[in-house]
Amino acid sequence: AGAPLGDGPHTLEERLRTKSTPLVRKIAAEHNVAVHQVPGTGRNGRVTKEDILKFVEEQKSAPAAAPATSAPAAPAQRPAAPAPSYEGGFPWDEFYGTPQHPAVTAGPNDRVEPASRMTQIIANNMVQSRRISPHVHSYFEVDYSRLDIIRGKNKKLWADQGVKITYTHFIAWAVARGLREHPKLNASYGNHEVIYRADVNLGIAVALDHGLIVPVIKQADELSLVGLAKRLNDIATRARNKQLKPDEIQGGTFTITNPGIFGTTIGFPIISQPQVAILGVGGVEMRPAVVTDEYGNHAIVPRKRGYISLGYDHRLVNGADGDQFLARVKQLLETFPEQA
Repeated sequence: AGAPLGDGPHTLEERLRTKSTPLVRKIAAEHNVAVHQVPGTGRNGRVTKEDILKFVEEQKSAPAAAPATSAPAAPAQRPAAPAPSYEGGFPWDEFYGTPQHPAVTAGPNDRVEPASRMTQIIANNMVQSRRISPHVHSYFEVDYSRLDIIRGKNKKLWADQGVKITYTHFIAWAVARGLREHPKLNASYGNHEVIYRADVNLGIAVALDHGLIVPVIKQADELSLVGLAKRLNDIATRARNKQLKPDEIQGGTFTITNPGIFGTTIGFPIISQPQVAILGVGGVEMRPAVVTDEYGNHAIVPRKRGYISLGYDHRLVNGADGDQFLARVKQLLETFPEQA
């Protein structure tokens, strides 16, 4: 096969069209065609498999070139490429390419099985997110001792309302309110524009036997602690029972993942695109801590403590933004009112 014809793409539109799949580029090379010269019908004018095959067939059936004295035909005008849509998800593949996972050789006694569809989706999404977002992580230690006291005082009250409140519920409550005060953490970045989301829609990662799913609590900042806990418990249960509706796993603006329930001290999770941040919750355990009384005296005492971490997209979120948000979440947790 010969090299593609032409001098290569020059304009932004032509460069976008060359972000085609390996199959399209292979067909173009086999037929000595430059991809940027093919009218594309895909998003942003991207050349699809159908486009390149149609172009090749048209070239084969095209009449012989007109004599030199003939007036040159006016170049065909391509329709303007549609603007990217962020509502239904961003077309990452068009700009960053489909992830290629290298083949790995199995040993004679190894067990090999095809990856599930969910595993393949998660694998591709995680690779894409690392390509797209320059990840930065910060973490704070939170003292949960006050929340233990509050849980004890309100246990019966909450039980009468049909819910048992856990640390995860408090954290989701604090995060939802922190996001309303720090809208940059509840945004998306793309095409040199920032989209500040109108709603705080919390994605809560739920571990399944066969993978991971992230159901979404819509308008989470408008819910009370009890209301949020009921909603979270409901979607987590239905996620494990495969009863979620399609719209209940879409539209998230921020994600919380809690590996601490498995004993993790601290984690540094990967952002879920097109969000710009994700909160990781570490395990809560008794630890020695230095406390100071009202007279300035210090003492080492056992306290319930755990780490929360924030992974954020440094294209938009700076260190100060991330740290201020985490500090606010910590403050909300450590100063929660005793009477719920």
